[in-house]
Amino acid sequence: MQSQFNEEEEMDVYNECIYYPEYEEYSKDKSILHKFLSTKPTSLLIRGLPGTGKTTLALELLAASRRPGYYISTRVSLKKIKEYFPWVADLLKDEYVVKSSYNSNSNDVPVTDARLGTSKAVVEKVMDFILAHKDAVIILDSWDAIAKETNMDERLKTEKSMVYMADANNSMLIFISEEPEHNTLAYLVDSIITLEMYYKDSFRIRHMKVDKMRGMQIDYSIIPYTLKGSRFIPLLSKDYSYPIKPIQFNAIKNSNEFISTGSKDMDTVLGGGIRKGSVVLIEREHDVGKSYIAHILASLTLNALKNRLPVLTTPAPYVPLKSVLKYVEPFCNREELSLYTVFTKDEDPNDYMIDNAINVCKLTDDVSYNVNQTCSIYMKSVKEHKGTILTCDTSLANVNYDLNEVINGIRKVKSSDGVLFMVSSRDSPLFNALQNIADIHLRLFAEHGVTLCQFMRPYKGVHAIILESEHKGYPYYRLVEVV
Repeated sequence: MQSQFNEEEEMDVYNECIYYPEYEEYSKDKSILHKFLSTKPTSLLIRGLPGTGKTTLALELLAASRRPGYYISTRVSLKKIKEYFPWVADLLKDEYVVKSSYNSNSNDVPVTDARLGTSKAVVEKVMDFILAHKDAVIILDSWDAIAKETNMDERLKTEKSMVYMADANNSMLIFISEEPEHNTLAYLVDSIITLEMYYKDSFRIRHMKVDKMRGMQIDYSIIPYTLKGSRFIPLLSKDYSYPIKPIQFNAIKNSNEFISTGSKDMDTVLGGGIRKGSVVLIEREHDVGKSYIAHILASLTLNALKNRLPVLTTPAPYVPLKSVLKYVEPFCNREELSLYTVFTKDEDPNDYMIDNAINVCKLTDDVSYNVNQTCSIYMKSVKEHKGTILTCDTSLANVNYDLNEVINGIRKVKSSDGVLFMVSSRDSPLFNALQNIADIHLRLFAEHGVTLCQFMRPYKGVHAIILESEHKGYPYYRLVEVV
């Protein structure tokens, strides 16, 4: 079967996330689905309740296999399938009788509407197709509806015969089941994937459970996924990402009203970026890796510097200066770095700097002094540059702030058309005050190893954060909506 995309835009179930044209390829790393398809399995059982994405996954695997295909539906017509999955409109064709002249090199996949057919007739069609087209993929959607007309003994005999025929002809059978507790295929098939979904804080979370993959080591037994755009996109975790070869890059231009976050995806979700004079709160759960915070802050910082906007940064107490600078220095020129100020407690900051163009200010143990020093330097900066950005990570800061001093500083930022970017956690002394005053509130948390961003204010749903820096050449992340 020929791919319907060109080589650069090819949908690839083999990658960590199935790729489709709206998104650039997330990673070259191979996933468990790639390993599974590469073994040329003879049978797969996809089970789950209605609405979990079983048909979507089966169609993705069929398209990615690039093998002759046959899709039998007992639930919906071809017209409905094309409405639900517009990306397969050019792939599927109406075919009630399997013709011996079927061209295995064609993009077309015959579709049989078996809603009114008998179990025996459907099985005969499958057997005929396997015999006529070796190395094929056959989807039975759903097998429960086909097999329920037969008694248990006949059903077992039929299932064994079909799996045997598929194995003998290098074909693959994909059984779809909505009655996982009643099916008899578990011991016969090479692989079992269970799709589940549940609700958490009013939004839906989906995950794929890899119950069985014969002959393979299963590194990830539970994998979250999304059905964005009627596609099946697994979301695998990546706790660290850094450019293999750092490069200079072109910034996203700021508008008169908004300052870009440095991420096109984030700007789009926020309706154009961060409105000038805004306070942004990133609520970080403790199971979120620091690399995700680093990417969000670095994208904002780099884009601002390249737009000739000053950035003042106070990293979390546990983050050494060298860890902050490695996300900034390699990607900016000297003129851009001169607009960057870092507050740190490191004893000798010069030991870590490649270029002394960066401004480094020493922090003390006096919290009040540090706050006033930051505000003073910020107000000096805004006299020359409207829209100065201030970032501060207090997520693990175990200090007692004077709320009046902090709120006074926030007011100065808002009145100067700047942007205050605060990272905090619920157990931080500042969290409640920041939560009340924030114009934008993002909550970062982890689910089965995948870092998710919940847009609390404005409410924009939940998105998975995908780190892609190693192949981009600079700190870069994407957002994929979880639906």
